[in-house]
Amino acid sequence: MARVQREGKMGQNVRLVISMGDPAGIGPEVVLKALVNPPPEAEITLVGARSHLQATYTQLREITPLANPDDFEIIDIPLVEPVIWGEGTAATGAASFAYLERAIAATLAGEFEAIVTAPINKSLWQAAGHNYPGQTEVLAMRGGAKQFGMLFVARSPHSQWLLITLLATTHIPLNQVPQVLNPDLMARKLDLLVRCLQQDFALEQPKVAIAGLNPHSGEEGNLGREEVDWLIPWLEQERKQRPDVELIGPVPPDTLWVKPGQAWYGDRCGNSPVAGVADGYLALYHDQGLIPVKLMAFDQAINTTIGLPFVRTSPDHGTAFDIAGRGIARGESMAAAIALAVELAENRRQ
Repeated sequence: MARVQREGKMGQNVRLVISMGDPAGIGPEVVLKALVNPPPEAEITLVGARSHLQATYTQLREITPLANPDDFEIIDIPLVEPVIWGEGTAATGAASFAYLERAIAATLAGEFEAIVTAPINKSLWQAAGHNYPGQTEVLAMRGGAKQFGMLFVARSPHSQWLLITLLATTHIPLNQVPQVLNPDLMARKLDLLVRCLQQDFALEQPKVAIAGLNPHSGEEGNLGREEVDWLIPWLEQERKQRPDVELIGPVPPDTLWVKPGQAWYGDRCGNSPVAGVADGYLALYHDQGLIPVKLMAFDQAINTTIGLPFVRTSPDHGTAFDIAGRGIARGESMAAAIALAVELAENRRQ
């Protein structure tokens, strides 16, 4: 078996592992699409069922360009029953969970510096008896991370501007958000975002925009009390404690994304100078942050978990069972996730 090795910075390749996600979904396809042109600085290992990766390559290579899985090291975890593309089951959910756990264990053992995860289906994890909200929470628990966050990163193909968004809360019902949010949680999430911007993205004095919770940020308490009661006082205190950070907000949620949208699409010449655009955005709940991210950057966005002892990235899309096995899934987000994992791993070395 040939192993793809290329020379990276400092004479050492980034050791990266990719878990295949749910085998009934588009994970194996988008991984092999992304690896047609892998980053030259990476030494890549795959975790999944070797037979399924080979079947994906054999059946789809006449439809779309795919990397040959034989060109990469594979940690083989065989399937316990045949897989039908697009038909996820408890068995495929169990397989995706096993791939992730194996990738985490090997990374914690020092074999890898970064993990890239292909999509899983949360309901199938539940069906397989794995009661976790998502991959982020498993990564944090296994990695011993007490403080962690779900950060979304995307580079505009129009202007090259970088969109960076952190979620204060993630996979919880909407009616629980006001009960979960509090000054302590917000301070921890803001600290994660600021440290990430300074260390991973080399922004010494970052500008961060924080969303309000209610329409018009509560309109002085007339549309909700959270801003008046604690969010605005907390933000004023944070400004005093963080003189090296410009904090904007709480910005009304309906206008928070206007400037990022302008920066994303740029002017007619492709430039992105937008006055007041922030370096990072802190959204208070899942859809408040992800609807605009996916609207602007559905095929480019990357999910990276910050606060872990290793780098983790993932494409910002799901298993797409409806198109699995047809050769039409787009691999751009997976390719971007792999490239960002390499970049962040190199930054951590330094």
